[in-house]
Amino acid sequence: MLDFMCKEGRAEWIGAEKNVAWIWWRSPEEWAAAIADWVDQTGQKNSVLTLYELTESEATISQEFHGMDPELLQKALSILVKRGKAQVFGQEDQQGVKFF
Repeated sequence: MLDFMCKEGRAEWIGAEKNVAWIWWRSPEEWAAAIADWVDQTGQKNSVLTLYELTESEATISQEFHGMDPELLQKALSILVKRGKAQVFGQEDQQGVKFF
């Protein structure tokens, strides 16, 4: 079942042992799109937000990505970085992101 879900993009194995997996309600690509849409709708382009602000602030409380797992957030943001829509910087415990 999980191998099928991985092929369909709805799951991802963690580690080579294949005994733990992410199960996606939304794929990282879909989360990246949701974050990018919010950035566009709220005029956050060219602004810098901490990852905490992005997922825990009152500004995002009505968004589905509010409270998102930090590892999933990193996956979604890396997609935006690859697309040239964001830049992540800072140290691991105090990272920020600038949206373009």
